[in-house]
Amino acid sequence: MGVNIRSAPRAEAAHEPRISRRTVLTGSGAALVVIALGSTRRADTRGVFDPAGGQAFAPWTDWQAEGQDVPIALVSAAILASNAHNAQPWLFRVQDTSLDLFEDTSRSLGSLDPFGRELHIGLGCALENLLLAAPANGYEHKLLLGPDPADPGHVATVALSPGRAEETELYSAIPHRHTNRYPFDTSRPVSNSSLTTLGALNDEPDVRVHWFTSRAERDRIHELLAGAAADINADPEQSYDNGPRWLRQDKQSIEHHRDGLTLDTMGLAAAAVLAAKMLPDPGPEEAGRAWLASVHEQAGTAGAFGILAVRDDRDRAQRIRVGRIWQRIHLWTTVNRLAAQPMNQLHERADREAQLGLRPEYGAALEELLGDPGWRALFTFRIGHPTQQAPPSPRRPVPRVLTT
Repeated sequence: MGVNIRSAPRAEAAHEPRISRRTVLTGSGAALVVIALGSTRRADTRGVFDPAGGQAFAPWTDWQAEGQDVPIALVSAAILASNAHNAQPWLFRVQDTSLDLFEDTSRSLGSLDPFGRELHIGLGCALENLLLAAPANGYEHKLLLGPDPADPGHVATVALSPGRAEETELYSAIPHRHTNRYPFDTSRPVSNSSLTTLGALNDEPDVRVHWFTSRAERDRIHELLAGAAADINADPEQSYDNGPRWLRQDKQSIEHHRDGLTLDTMGLAAAAVLAAKMLPDPGPEEAGRAWLASVHEQAGTAGAFGILAVRDDRDRAQRIRVGRIWQRIHLWTTVNRLAAQPMNQLHERADREAQLGLRPEYGAALEELLGDPGWRALFTFRIGHPTQQAPPSPRRPVPRVLTT
């Protein structure tokens, strides 16, 4: 079965402004031109001078702040976890001898995640960070996956008892792990030994890691991802949930929401980020074309693709376990100077097909890719050698994610 790469037509020249984004970005003096077009005030409000400044980014540096309550320190680590669109779908209840993790369904990705797959994976990522932080802060822990019969939103209880303090390299990597959306270095393949070590991080019998490393395999996944991205872009609900709903384009929005995606985290070249901040915001069509171009570039520069698979892709506990394994993989790549990025457009379209009763084009493609009867593809990602270091994303502080 084939899925064609789709591309949106270029806008007619007559409709382009006299000085277009394309003109600005391709000129040799791009930065100077953009600054000349804007004002110092706009540059400041759009975060040109200090893109990772402000309290929205403080959790990355304050996660081990002296004087904070010790169980709270575990939450400080948990909130720095990987999660789809930086929606941060978690709540925590902290007690002297235990921590409880809950779903925050108000932070669902809507039409991109109609069955909660990405929400549950993100919760698994937060749980893994929390469990890594427990021994580092002098706790032994016992995990009990939920739900609590009295609360369907309950995900897990972590019982805590005094233990010997012990930090691991994965724990130490927590504040340095960021999703890298830049193109990867195609001249440097990911070694087989790295893939073997990453696969060995999976200690869950109901989770499998499948690697796709050959040129033909990577090209096929590139093709599928491009097609899925085009279909997301053409679906009004998915396009909105994928873009405007979670995009924070200025400092005021970033500080207010403390979640979502920023222009600095989108993997754009420096001149493109500057233009996006200083020029008027693009319309939906232009923004959609830019996102499709990014997906093409990201998928086309993957050193390897990985798919995490489970027996039952609708089982919440298995999704949580996949999140834990993904967080572990992402932290290991951080320690070893590799880059990683979730690329779940295939799953988002497969879920949308199931939600709307459409022909399972992408669901069938995932089955074909996996070629492993009895297993279901749940999560796709790319890894490779970075060309640039990824910046941090905004995070809600601990007080905002506590519940009683």
